[in-house]
Amino acid sequence: MEQLRLWAVAERSSAYQVVFASLAIIISIALRSYLEPALPPGFPYLTFFPAVILTGYFAGTRAGIVVAVACGLAAWYWFLVPEDSFALSRPMLLALGFYVFISTTELLLIHAMRYALSKLEIEKERSDTLARANKTMFHELQHRVSNNLQVVASLLKMQRRNVVDEGARAALDVATARLHVVASIQRQLHNPKRQSTDMGQLMRDVLPEVVSSYALSDRMILDFDVEPVIVTGDQATPLALIIVELVSNAVEHATRDEGQTHLHLTMRSRGAEAIIIVQDDGKGLPPDFAPEKSRSLGLRVALQFTEQLGGKLVFENVNGTRVTLTIPLDLGDDR
Repeated sequence: MEQLRLWAVAERSSAYQVVFASLAIIISIALRSYLEPALPPGFPYLTFFPAVILTGYFAGTRAGIVVAVACGLAAWYWFLVPEDSFALSRPMLLALGFYVFISTTELLLIHAMRYALSKLEIEKERSDTLARANKTMFHELQHRVSNNLQVVASLLKMQRRNVVDEGARAALDVATARLHVVASIQRQLHNPKRQSTDMGQLMRDVLPEVVSSYALSDRMILDFDVEPVIVTGDQATPLALIIVELVSNAVEHATRDEGQTHLHLTMRSRGAEAIIIVQDDGKGLPPDFAPEKSRSLGLRVALQFTEQLGGKLVFENVNGTRVTLTIPLDLGDDR
């Protein structure tokens, strides 16, 4: 169907139109003459109507008119009684009038269709041009946003050199790491064509950078056991930030003073739910730990985004610290 549409709107050269019309006339007359012995009386235009239609469609309206006139004259001279003459009678006038009416209707309809398809092609090209321009502007905007986030992170890192207080230096380190992570997530998620995101693959790309941004990253071993978990664009950013905060919290608080700490991320998609587990074999949670009372900004961010997604966040002491995040998945058309 697409090829037929392209043939209809294609610009044809004069030579192409002359050749197509000439072949249509010759073939239709020859075929009508060949079928003459087998046809009953009353079918003088049997092969001429298709010739007019095909020429009008594939060679244009002008070529179609030429074929209609030439075939009409051929039918009048050879196939209308009395044959081999241009004699006129009332039945012949009626037959010729019928042929003119049908041929004119065919050519008008084909011309209108070709005109509509040409207008549609122009609008399509205009829409494609606008789409390309919007895509370019979108990527430029995203590039600038990412760069600005990186600049802010660099400024914080420079400011850290002038800070003596260790608590303030640690806070600036965390803020810098989070800005780098947000910039990384923003670059990967904000694609105008992307309607869904595989969070498993995204975390494989992002989390090594998160861990490496901490001073004790060489003591933390990060491994993955993730299945494809497909989420919508609206879910992707808050979910990514939740996981990043949980991993950051584990790196910050679970890393041992000596030896190595293992951090394991598990992701599963179970029907209408996604299950994400962040497990470390570090120090574990304090006995009186209550996430809703925590003063950690990152943890409060994770709790807020979990509530926004309609999910549940559970903290447990299981061979270290285990945090289980369960969220409902949007199983609409984007999935």
